[in-house]
Amino acid sequence: MAVLMLGALSFAQTSAETAGIAVQGIARDDNNTARSNATVNLKFTIYYLDTNNQIQEIYVDNESLSTDSFGIFSHIVDPGAVNNVVIANTQAYLKIEEGQTIISDEPLKHVPYAISANNGVPTGSIMPYMGTTAPYGWALCNGQDLSSVPGSATLRTLLGSNTAPDLRGMFLRGVGTNSLTSVTTSLGGVQDDNFIAHNHYVNLTTSFQGNHNHDNGANRFLVKKDGTNTSDGQDNNDPGFLNEISVQDDGGAILPAGAHLHTVTGNTDNSGQSETRPVNYGVNYIIKL
Repeated sequence: MAVLMLGALSFAQTSAETAGIAVQGIARDDNNTARSNATVNLKFTIYYLDTNNQIQEIYVDNESLSTDSFGIFSHIVDPGAVNNVVIANTQAYLKIEEGQTIISDEPLKHVPYAISANNGVPTGSIMPYMGTTAPYGWALCNGQDLSSVPGSATLRTLLGSNTAPDLRGMFLRGVGTNSLTSVTTSLGGVQDDNFIAHNHYVNLTTSFQGNHNHDNGANRFLVKKDGTNTSDGQDNNDPGFLNEISVQDDGGAILPAGAHLHTVTGNTDNSGQSETRPVNYGVNYIIKL
């Protein structure tokens, strides 16, 4: 039975989105002779091991490849950009088989230009985005169900939910408190709009007098000593007292004004709109898978 020996295998985790995973080898038979100008049928499987140590396939590629006169073949394994996030967030392996023979089964190596480095940010990072469709490896923060989104398992575990945050129409706020704020913000918590306690200045006037009379039992009045309310127009010479004027007691009492209401008028500025907000610029928020 023919055996395939790999002379070189290049599968470092460079960005599979742009370059794929380059595989090169030499096909040899049982006598270690190069299989020149031959066809080899190979199966390429990219997978990872779950928490139960079970194989979870990410990508499978079955190919019929032709060797050159030296038995050398080359192939680009392209798992597609949609699988990049899964490869980046797991310890992925590449297994190469010919029929029932396993030629190679090796972990993909993380290098400076690996997919993880190419992504630039960790799972759960949120950033503003000017597009309406999230790029590969990201999801819109619009409250969508992430259950069927490839590569979202790590994010869903981090969120503790299968649903993306719904940040439409919202601002982001740092968690906790500091010396300048007294309100504590919780991770993943939502706060409704609010106003800090404050006062409004109102200038009040009344339109009616209160219920009262001017009868003190002896029909006597205290008047301001300006001479205007005395019978002869003259003030008392004593500057320290009000003039006390006696009136003729004719048996009639001064009637009260009667029970009545006071109307209070005032004014506050009602020029506001439907919300309180700072100057802002509209974006979509996206979250890293």
